[in-house]
Amino acid sequence: MFKNILLYPIIIPFLAGLFTLIVPRLKKLKQLVAVAVTAYLLIFSYRLFNLTGEVEGLFSFNFLHYRADLMLRLSHISGFMLLFTYLFGFLISIYLFGSRSEVKTGDNQFMTYFFWTLAGASGVFLSSNLLSLLIFWEMVTAVFFLYINLGEGKAASDAARKTYVILGFADAFLLFGIGYLWVTLGTLDIDLISISTAQGVLPRVVFFGFVVAALAKAGAIPFHTWIPAISEEAPVSVMSLIPGSLDKLLGIYLLAITMLKLFNVEPILSFIVMLIGALTIIIGVLMALVQHNLKKLLSYHAVSQVGYMVLGIASGNPVGILGGLFHMLNNAVYKGGLFLCAGAVEKETGTTELEELGGLYRKMPFLMVSNLILALAISGVPPFNGFASKWMVYQGVLSAGQPVFLILAIFGSALTLASFLKVIYSIYFGGASKIYNKARKPSLFMTTPVAVLAILCLFFGILAAFIVNRLFIPMEFGAFAGLTPSDVLSKLSFANTLWDPGLATVAMIFGLIIGIVFYFVSKVFNYREQPVFTCGERFELEERRFPGTGLYLTILELPFIGTYLKDRDKGAYDIYDVVKKAGWKTIVEKLKNLHDGILSTYLSWCIVGLMIIMFVLMNR
Repeated sequence: MFKNILLYPIIIPFLAGLFTLIVPRLKKLKQLVAVAVTAYLLIFSYRLFNLTGEVEGLFSFNFLHYRADLMLRLSHISGFMLLFTYLFGFLISIYLFGSRSEVKTGDNQFMTYFFWTLAGASGVFLSSNLLSLLIFWEMVTAVFFLYINLGEGKAASDAARKTYVILGFADAFLLFGIGYLWVTLGTLDIDLISISTAQGVLPRVVFFGFVVAALAKAGAIPFHTWIPAISEEAPVSVMSLIPGSLDKLLGIYLLAITMLKLFNVEPILSFIVMLIGALTIIIGVLMALVQHNLKKLLSYHAVSQVGYMVLGIASGNPVGILGGLFHMLNNAVYKGGLFLCAGAVEKETGTTELEELGGLYRKMPFLMVSNLILALAISGVPPFNGFASKWMVYQGVLSAGQPVFLILAIFGSALTLASFLKVIYSIYFGGASKIYNKARKPSLFMTTPVAVLAILCLFFGILAAFIVNRLFIPMEFGAFAGLTPSDVLSKLSFANTLWDPGLATVAMIFGLIIGIVFYFVSKVFNYREQPVFTCGERFELEERRFPGTGLYLTILELPFIGTYLKDRDKGAYDIYDVVKKAGWKTIVEKLKNLHDGILSTYLSWCIVGLMIIMFVLMNR
């Protein structure tokens, strides 16, 4: 009976999804169900996380004459993933109380797909067998497609199709790799698989098959284009759950078990993966820097941040791996919060175009503070969590002997900060825009989840050593074998150098207090105010605005980078469009010609297929 608890995180959200699909259109009821179910599973997953030792379960399902076995295992890493999956699910369910109007079609399906996404992700994290993992992995991919397709218009359906094609194409590599491991090793148990990429070409191909599947789900270059594609049409709660948090947890989880469990990776292959990570950081942040739509800008940052995780895990040393995993969690926290901020702004103003926003700090002060904290966290500014995990990734990259990647990673953080200076200025400062008077104050249901995530950014940053010790060091990876928490923590730069998170936080708070004191002291003095001379003309408020969208546009005028960014923004380097154009005439049209409607043609293909199957079976 004890092992049956492993089914709860899968079965309960699946049944809740069925319930919301068949009940009448009672929005409040379904919102309450979402909050209740995710709250219960959050508490339940916390209990699972605190269980000592591994819990395993083999569940057999019989249908007619067929039997299916589901092998689940609760370990420290799977418990960790479950805990934060349902934390984000719970916060988003609260957010839905204030933002359900953003879903204009498929109201019943929206909540169903929300629950089924959580169920599929739970199955991935609990699977002890690669076949079970693949089944739940494909379930998540299918639900992603249905979820994104709830947006309005052709753009939403095109984005959903693009998502499914890219992820499905990458998942085909994963299927091939799993088949190879089963034939070669005779087992699909994750803990029993260990194969060296030095054994030949085929193991290297299989390794990159797993890597491609992981990077596509996480949204790394060059398999990232589905994330910007869905950004403008999908509901913000979908963006916060999928590219903001859940896809990173899924993709980086698969990358971690691939590089740290399933394969013994050669240095040259680790270097290639690190190179992909570095390019993801730079290309993603450069594309974000020139965007004028808030959701699209955030989507490119969701891509860029994956690079830090990939760099850390591929570095191969404990500090770098810990940093990559820690950054996976930190990114899910602040990126999910940033998307929820964008949703609150969109709901209360009707737009996410930075050109049309401005001066909202008067109407959204609490949202502004939370948004500012989240922006500083993603930019790697101390004492927030983004700084702690990036600092560990930097040390891991240095320990791997790759200073060039270190420079690119630090440069990416600087550009991230520059980008969010534009975001904060454009939304909350820069003068009131035309829509300022129409804007309303966001509800507590929308601001509370954002505030919680902002507080976590500060908490995870100040207590970084404790978080790493409690959450990550006990993970069952060979790279951590034989290491005690004190051994690892003594190597962390923020633990044994001049950087002390607690002391730095006290100093920053003290500096803020001094600044506030000076501000109020200056208010005591009276200053003479005179109108600005404007050559006798009085300009309207909108004409005197200086929106932040004009910042960094000179990048587009640079001879090489500017042209590259313009072309990339138009989809010139989109792997989906490139393959689609190249493959349409060579493959799709020829396959269409084979469907001529003549019975003998179809019978011929059936006979050819049967002959191939018989040949394979006879030669086994």
